[in-house]
Amino acid sequence: MKSEGYDGLVIYSDEYRSGHSSYVTNYRPLNVIEESPQLVIMIGDRQPVVLLGRLNAYAARDICWIDDVRGIHRPYEDLPEIFAPIAGRRSKVGLVGKNILPVEIYEQITDAAPDASFESRDDIVLDLRKIKSEAEIALMARAAEINDEVLKEAVKSVRVGMTEIQVAGVAESIARRLNADIGSATVVMSGPNTRYPAWRATERKIEPGDFVMLDFNPAVGHYCNDGGITLLMPGAEPEQEHALVVGHRVMKKVIPGIRAGITARSIFDAMLAELEPHGLSDNFTPYAKGMRGVGHAVGLDVVEPPNLSSDSDFELEAGMTLAIKLDLHGLKQGGYRIEVVVAVTEDGVRPLNKLVLEQPDDFAVLR
Repeated sequence: MKSEGYDGLVIYSDEYRSGHSSYVTNYRPLNVIEESPQLVIMIGDRQPVVLLGRLNAYAARDICWIDDVRGIHRPYEDLPEIFAPIAGRRSKVGLVGKNILPVEIYEQITDAAPDASFESRDDIVLDLRKIKSEAEIALMARAAEINDEVLKEAVKSVRVGMTEIQVAGVAESIARRLNADIGSATVVMSGPNTRYPAWRATERKIEPGDFVMLDFNPAVGHYCNDGGITLLMPGAEPEQEHALVVGHRVMKKVIPGIRAGITARSIFDAMLAELEPHGLSDNFTPYAKGMRGVGHAVGLDVVEPPNLSSDSDFELEAGMTLAIKLDLHGLKQGGYRIEVVVAVTEDGVRPLNKLVLEQPDDFAVLR
């Protein structure tokens, strides 16, 4: 903040995408009892201030290292006092999380510092968050172990006739039993619903020959995993089985080649090169362009920047934790997703999810 000439920094997160503020405070708002933003304000050399929903603020006072934790329900009383050192003079304030900052809160902040210029600077926090410490990776490794247990049990438990909601219940109950939190909504898609990139689990019953996609996200110490597999129900066509088996082979071939210094785009290129001989490139290419086509970073949020796609041109760095995913769509009976979280190291890659890489290529084909 100081080195770039900012008089203040405002870091905003909401209770659904809490990463920016939770990275600073170690508090993740509970979103059942109230809608609770989390606002961290740093002005000059003053101690930081945290503003939350007032019910969340009680617990946050005991958990945060920051002493000044307040409810956010008195903005026109608290914000002028917080911004007083820069009020009435020209100043520069960096905003982190502006893309999700509610208009009402933004107006309250700018009213408190009317002479300040506000600049969007997510990169200040993202540059810190994208490189994980060993302690952060250890939490993510435990979340991955739990997810592997969940997915292994799903292979044994999911059956024709179960509903998508019941499959989600299998995943979530195992994770809770293993002492994990849930990082984001559990995605279960079956049959025709696998046409979509995301789907809320419904009462649809799984039918013979269905692809059943399970994208599950447990968290430990607020740090998330984003592993996923697709099961193929008994009664499937040979081409469905072939496509899913090829997908597992592709993941086993591409992931060991990830290392610091390669471009993110090269992951897309490697997947495409492996799929083309099997005639599956048309099922891959349209879904691997743009945001998160073949993956994304993972950490305090299940989905974090930077994104991996056919358009990504940045180089991977040691300490990045990435969800590598293969999506194929437009197949007979829908499509599938396979997703594995890895940590990029100085000399290669460390898979945090191991199930997909260690099991036979057809382990998710139920017969």
